[in-house]
Amino acid sequence: MNWLKRNWKNFIMGILILLVLLITGGYAVIKYRTYEAMPEALSLIKTDGVQEENGYYIIEPEEASGNVVFYQGGLVETEAYLPLAQAISEQGFRVFVPSMPLNLAILKTNAFAEIYKENPSNLEWWIGGHSLGGTSALLYADEQPAQLKGAFLLGAYPSDETDLTDTDLEILSLYAENDGVINQDKYQSSQSLLPENTVYHVISGGNHSNFGHYGFQNGDGESSISREEQQQAVAEQFKQMTE
Repeated sequence: MNWLKRNWKNFIMGILILLVLLITGGYAVIKYRTYEAMPEALSLIKTDGVQEENGYYIIEPEEASGNVVFYQGGLVETEAYLPLAQAISEQGFRVFVPSMPLNLAILKTNAFAEIYKENPSNLEWWIGGHSLGGTSALLYADEQPAQLKGAFLLGAYPSDETDLTDTDLEILSLYAENDGVINQDKYQSSQSLLPENTVYHVISGGNHSNFGHYGFQNGDGESSISREEQQQAVAEQFKQMTE
């Protein structure tokens, strides 16, 4: 105790330094493990119809029939989903892709609320996401179902804390045939947490990585179709779901 009294300043300083090292070390690990957007995705940032404001991207169609807020996959850069957002926008939807803290949508599941408030619209609102982004999107849908027409999942499933069985939400669950990342057991068992009218569709030849433009994800299966083909299939299935 006497030692601590004499050296308390050095002790506190040591603790602070340790915390800084842990925080910066953790951040470095996250940055190292983050999947970066491919050049063809980044090239869309400056194109017509793509705007960046208030921490999210907006992709505007010529004439919108609805609004979509899309949550990125875990540790995948936001911009990696701009090509998919553009494909969905071409089906007649105004698409919002928010940037998430540390590229983890689970840290900001209410990103939809900010976009919804800042962009008033009488058109229907949908929420969706890829992988962990889909799980995070459903957490918000479970809290605020009245704001939404429905949700769509790409290689994703609800968490144990989410139960949408008693909602009127329309749900589209898209799964890629060669997805080697998704937890198959969880994917199957979690279907009991979704409404009975949930639409399930398998994208033949696709994999987990092709839902975005960020390269090949560790542990994934090989795809026999291109990213563009898989993302076009997503856009068409979503459009069909909303008609």
